[in-house]
Amino acid sequence: MTRLIAAFLLVVPLAAGADSSSCYNIQDPDRRAFCLGSTQRKASYCYNIRDMDLRNYCLTLADGQRSHCYNIQSKDLKNQCLAGATK
Repeated sequence: MTRLIAAFLLVVPLAAGADSSSCYNIQDPDRRAFCLGSTQRKASYCYNIRDMDLRNYCLTLADGQRSHCYNIQSKDLKNQCLAGATK
């Protein structure tokens, strides 16, 4: 599962300057929602993600709240989340 999440995160643009219009070209609904939620900083997109770890990571990127990181089961993703959280 951790490898799948790591591969997923490499495909989805996470840079703060990423253009969210490119997110609409992503066919997979979870990837598209993650891309939109993280680039536009809108939590509403994150709630469309089925994988709870990715949803919580997306919510952290969208609103900056560290509390979402503690709900992530994957140790690697939780550490990445905590390292990137602002609040």
